[in-house]
Amino acid sequence: MDGQTVEEYSYYGLGGSGSNILNPVERNWYLSQVTDNFSRPSDSVSRNRRFSWLGRVHYSYDDRYLATVNFRADGSSKFPENSWGFFPSFALAWRLNQESFLRDVDWLTNLKLRLGWGKVGNDNIVNNAFLLQMFNTGPTFVDYVFGADQQLANGATVLTWINNGGHWENTEQWSVGVDFGMWQNKLTGSIDGFIRNTNDMLMSVTAPAQVGNRYSATANVGKVRNRGIEISLEHRNQIGRDFHYSVSGNVSFIDNKLTALNGGSPIYTNYNNVQVVDEGYPLYYFWGYNYLGVYQSDEEVLEHLKGYTAETTPFHAGDAKYADNNGDGIINDQDRVDLGSSIPWLNYGINLGAWWRDFDLQLFFQGVGGNKIYNQMRHRLESNGSTSVLSPIMADAWTTENTSGSIPNPKNTVNYYVSDRFLEDGSYFRLKNLQLGYTIPRSITMKAGFEKCRFYVQGGNLFTITKYKGFDPEVSSGVDFGNYPQSRTFIFGVNITY
Repeated sequence: MDGQTVEEYSYYGLGGSGSNILNPVERNWYLSQVTDNFSRPSDSVSRNRRFSWLGRVHYSYDDRYLATVNFRADGSSKFPENSWGFFPSFALAWRLNQESFLRDVDWLTNLKLRLGWGKVGNDNIVNNAFLLQMFNTGPTFVDYVFGADQQLANGATVLTWINNGGHWENTEQWSVGVDFGMWQNKLTGSIDGFIRNTNDMLMSVTAPAQVGNRYSATANVGKVRNRGIEISLEHRNQIGRDFHYSVSGNVSFIDNKLTALNGGSPIYTNYNNVQVVDEGYPLYYFWGYNYLGVYQSDEEVLEHLKGYTAETTPFHAGDAKYADNNGDGIINDQDRVDLGSSIPWLNYGINLGAWWRDFDLQLFFQGVGGNKIYNQMRHRLESNGSTSVLSPIMADAWTTENTSGSIPNPKNTVNYYVSDRFLEDGSYFRLKNLQLGYTIPRSITMKAGFEKCRFYVQGGNLFTITKYKGFDPEVSSGVDFGNYPQSRTFIFGVNITY
């Protein structure tokens, strides 16, 4: 097989604004009718293109030895200097159950060994990441003032200087696996082990201020290694004449680590540098202080932090107590440590199905384990009230009248450092979907003029087991700013086949 694809994405936007319409009826809802604050119209244009060649060769000998070779070449307009990326792959398989030494093993229905290697590319970045970008209007004032009458002249500024050498990010993977089936495929499954290296990662890099970039540049600066094992099993069977069932599940164990980055310089992300990208750690791990509780007295502060005096210490009775991890007697950035990762090392799913006569039942459970979530919503709700309404738990905040309070004094900013005080276990087990259906007997539906009629009721996100205190433990970035939770849904429907 061989093929060729061409893609183009074009965008054009036009905008303007104004206020106050003298007669605000629907027929006057147009910019031409505004009387105040009419802005100069603005427009923007963007385009990217991709051209690809692809091919595949598949070979099978005696249905025992299988080989597949793939190759694709992709050219992207997002990389002006190195448009083309080349991505080969191959896969080998051996059906052992077709060999003579296993053909007489009655209980073994299928046994196949697999080995594979391949590369895929990624160009998922903004269109002009490797071009000089300028602008002359926008949220930042760039005009110039000239002359005695202080007249404005149009100006311009650089958004991002040219960043040379940009090219395709690529992911290279080795995998080995086995597929098996037993007792006429009543029990089937697969086991896969893999090593996946993402090379030349396209990431944002913050340049020194004197460079003059308004926005962070994009560069090929990182390498990430994922290693893991994936296991899936399924059992299907029949009891008696009318009852059928199936049980299937999958589980994966993944170790994620950034092995190279920008010459070793870490990248700080999110609000208040909650997460860090750094060599030798998982991607976007949490970086902060170990929270130990609340100081009950000024004497306790000086006993714990001997590097301060009574006049120099920023901590007092009622303030948060952080671990002095480097032992220098003060609290600073050198005491921040790896607090965990937002990437779960365990992912799993369970499917259950049952069919009895004309009734059917299906359930899908899903969960993760080993990940952390920084509850930024708690960070705000347990503060001084300047940015949001306070949580009821703040009734137990430390004050001079409530010296046994479990929440640090909300008036001192040192009490809101990034710490494991707001870091929570993100593991969960959730019933994602339940569906119960009934199919009207065919003898009845045929009389009505159609082939099949099935009624069903379906529920989504019916329950979740988790220790996380936020709205929803499924937080994609690992930092929860009060993300809107997934809704619990109920659907009633009918499927009709003519």
